[in-house]
Amino acid sequence: MTRRPSPTLANAVAPGVRVERIEPLQRRIERNRLRFAGFMTLFTVSVASSFAVLATLVFLVVGYLALRDTELFWRSSGPELGRLIALVAAGSFGVGFALAWVWALVQLGRSETVLVQRLGARMPAGGTLLPTKSALRDIAIAAGLAKPPRLYVIDTPKVNAFVLGRSPDRARIGVTRGMLEKVGIDEQRAVFANLVARILSRDTLWATAVSAIMGPIWAMRDHDLRYEPARHAAESGTSEQGTPTEDDWRGAVLVIYGLLVIVTEVFAHFHQEAAWRANEKADAEGMMLLKDPRSMLRAIEQVLERDNHVPSAGDAYSQLFYCWAGFGFAPEDDPEMRRVARLRETLGAEGVPYVPRPNVPGWPAAPPPPRIELAEEVLSDDAR
Repeated sequence: MTRRPSPTLANAVAPGVRVERIEPLQRRIERNRLRFAGFMTLFTVSVASSFAVLATLVFLVVGYLALRDTELFWRSSGPELGRLIALVAAGSFGVGFALAWVWALVQLGRSETVLVQRLGARMPAGGTLLPTKSALRDIAIAAGLAKPPRLYVIDTPKVNAFVLGRSPDRARIGVTRGMLEKVGIDEQRAVFANLVARILSRDTLWATAVSAIMGPIWAMRDHDLRYEPARHAAESGTSEQGTPTEDDWRGAVLVIYGLLVIVTEVFAHFHQEAAWRANEKADAEGMMLLKDPRSMLRAIEQVLERDNHVPSAGDAYSQLFYCWAGFGFAPEDDPEMRRVARLRETLGAEGVPYVPRPNVPGWPAAPPPPRIELAEEVLSDDAR
């Protein structure tokens, strides 16, 4: 049952704000920790179950192929077959569960460094990007962080930013070169406010864990879905027909892989929706860190007006970014426009018009683009 807001809370917020969506920060932190624990449990159980099903199928297929006779296989097995199947399934489930936990712990243990490297981000050289670093430091102080997150730059003309980290002390924030060159400091400060709000609510704990564990799987899935049809077409034109046994094995592998793709697609869909809802809440929470909340609306409008697709991120790591960094949507179907609508609704009439900077003689010229120098490599936490 939905909790009804109190009249005091309803009168304390701006007109148009959905009061029933307001959630205390501590409750959001606890919910994100529970989501993280639930994801880890679901991931390990799913991997272990898939491993058990696959091992059982292999056991039955190998037994059938060894005897070459279905009736002989079932007669020779007798009542022991059920116990053997149960033993194989239980043993393979345990092995799969252990392997899944080892994979998850290894990926999480070095998630920040590995994700920064996968995104192609590097730390800027000392003495550069001082206005941007100052804006990030201002927001970190307003949020009460002990120290500002480390700043990274992705060398691409696309316009976007990302945040990751399992805790505020391990948080990383990055911007693209296009963000530095095409978005003003006030709007950059608004973007940082959104990203720092995610750090405070521990949305980054969930997003970092999912990206570190599922990101490589999604990346391989996207690669296979994009190139596998062409490869099969090329092979069919140059290779001969395989034997019946080879065709059976290929068919079984395709069925298993198809089920895996369906499961990952369903999970990715719900994860995208969760990421967009978290972004909407981070916009509202980030406005409380800004002196002028209207810059939050200008920031997302300016980012969406540019190309916010980051090639090194794609759909697999888009949940880490300020705006969806995967392949774009049609303007009428872009889920990010819901954020624009919510900000305009919250700000009222002031948020409706969008007035671009006039390009007329005598108007103050735009500041020169910042000097960007990137470090040669990303150092691990141990190296620092």
